[in-house]
Amino acid sequence: MCVSCETKYFSRTVGKVSKRPALKIIACDFVGGRRPRLPLDITSLIWYICNMVLRKRLSAPGPAMVFITTTVKEWTPVFADPACAEAALAQLAETVAFFGHALAAYVVMPTHLHALMGLANLQHLSRIMQSFKSLTARRLRPLLRPEDMEVFDHNGHFVFWKQRFDDLVIWSEKQFRIKVEYIHNNPVKAGLVERAVDYPYSSAQDWLVGIEGRVHIDKTWDWIGEPRIGHRK
Repeated sequence: MCVSCETKYFSRTVGKVSKRPALKIIACDFVGGRRPRLPLDITSLIWYICNMVLRKRLSAPGPAMVFITTTVKEWTPVFADPACAEAALAQLAETVAFFGHALAAYVVMPTHLHALMGLANLQHLSRIMQSFKSLTARRLRPLLRPEDMEVFDHNGHFVFWKQRFDDLVIWSEKQFRIKVEYIHNNPVKAGLVERAVDYPYSSAQDWLVGIEGRVHIDKTWDWIGEPRIGHRK
């Protein structure tokens, strides 16, 4: 089954990009069950992002697509419990809406979370992740089993996530494709399901068969613009 999503046109006039024509971004046109066929002009999109801002994560502002991984303390499989996985996704959706950034793909595995985030300002990444991790921990604490609580006790304080998170700025179409496929194939490689679309806590169905999942996936690229930190949609 083919799934065609809306087409988005946009242009920006910053630096070298002002010399290029408006970019036509086809959000997606994927065939269910097969390798995702990425937008033909996604290379131009990523070229645009790179040339708007050439920087390390904390050194200068600008838009970016970022691959993020954050892990539960001691790799505890908390999200094997459906109630905890649902709670994490609910908080992810709320954080996305509050900060006005976007998700291109995500998966909640039993011990960790992967996501591709589109940020209007890369400098806000640490703040966004700090908020998500703090609010998720608060949301999950009442759902945890008593035997798990010892793992998360640190000198009398509740610590749910590992202190740091991993991030990688996406610079190319190949890198984008690899990360989307990696995210969606994680549950298959872990033996949790036979097909990526059968895993309920990822965006695989959204991309592969056009069924919206628990968290909205932004395929319009509207996140490239003025950041809206602290403002709900």
